[in-house]
Amino acid sequence: MEGTESTTRERTTGRDGSQAPNDTLLMSSKPLHRFIQKEPRSLGIVILIFGCAELLMGFQLSKENEPTSFAIYIPFWQGVLFLVCGNLSIYTELHPSKKMVTVCLAMYVVSLLGIVVSIGYRIHLFSGYRYLQYRAEYQLEDIWAVYRAIIVQHIPAPLSDTTSY
Repeated sequence: MEGTESTTRERTTGRDGSQAPNDTLLMSSKPLHRFIQKEPRSLGIVILIFGCAELLMGFQLSKENEPTSFAIYIPFWQGVLFLVCGNLSIYTELHPSKKMVTVCLAMYVVSLLGIVVSIGYRIHLFSGYRYLQYRAEYQLEDIWAVYRAIIVQHIPAPLSDTTSY
């Protein structure tokens, strides 16, 4: 009995231990195989990129004087959640098991909850930025605040020799 059972890894990879999946087994309707069939490694790479971008944005936002999402460290904990979730996705495709798929899906749920909190807080901050823009437009602040509040600045082109007067 002990010799006839194969491990999950042997079933998802070939009998020779190579990483090439067994096609007849991956077409199975089992949840583990359906998860592996959706290529979680590709999703994991994309999530890792989002995590790195979120962390880099956090370093930039930490230098701002105005209220940003850095106030409750959203870029850092959201970036760490994305990095962990992306690494788990990649690891789960390489070493599939029921426990790893469960942990990976649980991290997806936690990351989605983090995204909801992050979006809610950032929308709240954007509504505050409208007030800052109002103050800057009516020159209740110094001129640098006006330039900072305007997203696109119009800088006139330098005069050249071909420009007519």
